[in-house]
Amino acid sequence: MTPHSTSVGIALALLTFFPVMTVRAQSARDYLNTPVNAATMFVDLIGSNSETAAESDLPLPNTEAVGHHGAATFLWSFPLCDRYAGVGVTGSYARVKVTGPSGEISTSGFGDPSITFHANIFGSPALRRDQFAQAVPQTFSSFHLTVNAPLGSYDRSSPVNAGANRWAFYPLVNLSITPDKGVSWIDLYAGARFFTNNNAFRGNNQLSQNPLVTLSAFYSHNIGERMFVGIGVSYDHGGETYNNHIPQHDAADGFRPGVSLSRKRTIWKYPLTLRYELTGTTPRAGPRNSLLSIRVSGPLF
Repeated sequence: MTPHSTSVGIALALLTFFPVMTVRAQSARDYLNTPVNAATMFVDLIGSNSETAAESDLPLPNTEAVGHHGAATFLWSFPLCDRYAGVGVTGSYARVKVTGPSGEISTSGFGDPSITFHANIFGSPALRRDQFAQAVPQTFSSFHLTVNAPLGSYDRSSPVNAGANRWAFYPLVNLSITPDKGVSWIDLYAGARFFTNNNAFRGNNQLSQNPLVTLSAFYSHNIGERMFVGIGVSYDHGGETYNNHIPQHDAADGFRPGVSLSRKRTIWKYPLTLRYELTGTTPRAGPRNSLLSIRVSGPLF
């Protein structure tokens, strides 16, 4: 079970314009089980690009934000009621550059760390490493809860920050269906992200945000014994932000198609996964959002 896609919280004066960026969409096979009583490491390198429309009625129209993020996750898996469970801890570092009509501003710093709890609802039982290789993959469902703590780099006088200065909670349920014993998978995800207020937004202003709902569906298929490709789409809805209770008219309501490619034993015998996401339709607040990520993962012990 890999942790949910790393959530790198970028709080901008511009966070109001890019609510979708506060949570990254899922992709194919994000939560396949791993052996219990084992530790796994995940390293993600992420590049993102978001824009506001020139005709937007938001305070900073025609603005582009480019981010480069690195994140590391440590996952410990264990049996819970004879089923798979795990706890993952993630830390990240981000560089963000924002370019608009009034010039360019950039920053770098640590993102808000997160902890994720995983637990299978039904499906395959918890398996030790010596049992795992012989097990036949089967359909399963699991629940995941991620909590982001406001411990990242934040300066209330800066319009661009790597930390969000607020708590965020992200419950998610996945249903992963395999009709052919793991050769292909259909992954369905439903999650919602909830936020507390940031009371130090650009000074002493208050930034608040409605819940952001994300629904995703992916299909993936094996190519040989060491590789798979996946394709799917995510739908984002809600997440409108408020500056001192004034609505910013930036709610998400659009689709993000995505593709992924994963190959085992490519870098130091660890699996390598490439992922690309691109906004299909969005409101005026964000006509184009794209994301490219590289993930390397593998057992520690």
